[in-house]
Amino acid sequence: MTGMLEAGGMFREVTATQVLLSTASPRIRFVEFAADEEKENGADWLWWWVDRDGTCFGLLVQAKILKLNGKRWSIDFTYRTRGDDRTQLSKLIAAANRFHVAAAYVLYCGDSEYRATLNCDRAHDDVPCRARDRIGVSTVSALVAETAVSLDARNSGVSAFHDAVSVEDIASPDRLDAPIVPLARGMAGDLDRFLRQPQRGSRRVAKELLRPVQRIRNGQFAGAAVMERAAPVTSALFENVPNDYGHFSVPYLAHMLRGLRVEVPDYVRDVLDGRTPPAWVTDHLGGIVVIPDADAPTTAAQAGDGGVGLLPPGLPDAPQPSHDPGQAA
Repeated sequence: MTGMLEAGGMFREVTATQVLLSTASPRIRFVEFAADEEKENGADWLWWWVDRDGTCFGLLVQAKILKLNGKRWSIDFTYRTRGDDRTQLSKLIAAANRFHVAAAYVLYCGDSEYRATLNCDRAHDDVPCRARDRIGVSTVSALVAETAVSLDARNSGVSAFHDAVSVEDIASPDRLDAPIVPLARGMAGDLDRFLRQPQRGSRRVAKELLRPVQRIRNGQFAGAAVMERAAPVTSALFENVPNDYGHFSVPYLAHMLRGLRVEVPDYVRDVLDGRTPPAWVTDHLGGIVVIPDADAPTTAAQAGDGGVGLLPPGLPDAPQPSHDPGQAA
């Protein structure tokens, strides 16, 4: 992105994604499909974060650019294809149902110089929102974008950018994650521990993407969280999840956590083993990204090359931190 800006050009979603994937390979696995289903599904890629024990987390993602138009920063969440009244955002959330995963955006936000005029009155650990490290490639739940659009469509891009998390930081976090205090009461013990105790690997990815969604829900005047249970998803890590909607279009906990599984789906295993996934997958996606060993700490060899802290497949297990809170979940 910096290279294009320095050359007087502008980066594009497709090109930035290709550079991201090719540079991260072979630490990640990815496969592109020929189908062009973005108009129908509002989605580009299905991302799966896979731990060594088989625990995994899936996201259906759409790539977007944080753009500067005149003096206004924006992300086009309400884009519509010609002849279609549905927004790309609504189609993305609906399309995630096919794969029983969460819907999200991967945001390409340039470098700090590019974002120098972005104004956000909130800070991150005393760092201005626009100046955060590694935030140039980040991700945010589609439910956060949906809320931002409903509250202030004109400034929804800046709002969603503030709640986005760096892909590098969730791939290889350098500190423990803070507890999430849920609004729902009487929550199942395993889910309550997941929210309140530090996590790692794919569990950490799911928790960090859920965090701003839960913060938004806690601020909504929608009454106490209902304790009706959502329909369980096969192999879901959490089978007993509240069906609370708040002001979201879907049950937010069920939506965000249904992609957190105890075992890898068969079509993801196909990608890892070099096989072509079935047509019901390839006909509805631009491709699949598999990020293995998401719980592996950064090694000294990787620290110097700008990697995201993932060990190449096949290497022996790296030493794990002395705490293992993920096992409690």
